[in-house]
Amino acid sequence: MKRMLTGIAATTLAIAGMGMGAGSATAAPATVCTGTLTGSYPAIFVPVGATCTLDGAKVSGNVTVSEGATLMTKDATIRLNVKGNEAAKVNIIDTDVWGQIHFRRTTGEIIIGNDGCKVDPNAGGNINLQNNFGPIAICQMTIKNNIILHNNHHRIGVFDNRVGNNIQVYGNDSPAIRLRDNVVRGNLALFSNTVKIAFVAKNNTMGGKANCSGNVIAPTGNGNVASGGLAGQCASLG
Repeated sequence: MKRMLTGIAATTLAIAGMGMGAGSATAAPATVCTGTLTGSYPAIFVPVGATCTLDGAKVSGNVTVSEGATLMTKDATIRLNVKGNEAAKVNIIDTDVWGQIHFRRTTGEIIIGNDGCKVDPNAGGNINLQNNFGPIAICQMTIKNNIILHNNHHRIGVFDNRVGNNIQVYGNDSPAIRLRDNVVRGNLALFSNTVKIAFVAKNNTMGGKANCSGNVIAPTGNGNVASGGLAGQCASLG
């Protein structure tokens, strides 16, 4: 039996044409979330300025986050995509996302991973974060495809993840970027980042290459292993 909903607007609306990635051809009717949801839903829509908490909820479609809105998830399952443009804050904790995670121009923090490094959440597609303004942390995720971090403007931490394809970190303007203890099936690419305080790559393992170029400052670190070799500014990071 579905549990009672608390603090939500119970209305639903059809959100058409807002899909992205897997399953985007047909968008399911979405429940408008302005509080806490604990049941099962075809899709979730967080309206402008609202805060939505998915507490153990199961979503069979997309979760779409509007301008100035906040999304908080804990122990949830999302079978398609989580996405937003100009959101206020995003915390995706202990949550399996079967599709893409894609956020642009978020003003506050983005945290994707686990609570205290106790479990191992999954992302079935890419984690793609572009042109965001708050700090970013991605911790102990299993990601089927890529981590893409492009043109972000705050601290970035990528720790202890298992990545099925590549980690691409490029064009960021950041106080600090740290990548540690990641296992990457493909390549690590660190290109054209401007870092003010610390740029550290340590104890990462790549099935392909680790290639770094055009970064100001150059990355530092040790213990990195790449089957295809360490190249450019990464050459001394073994």
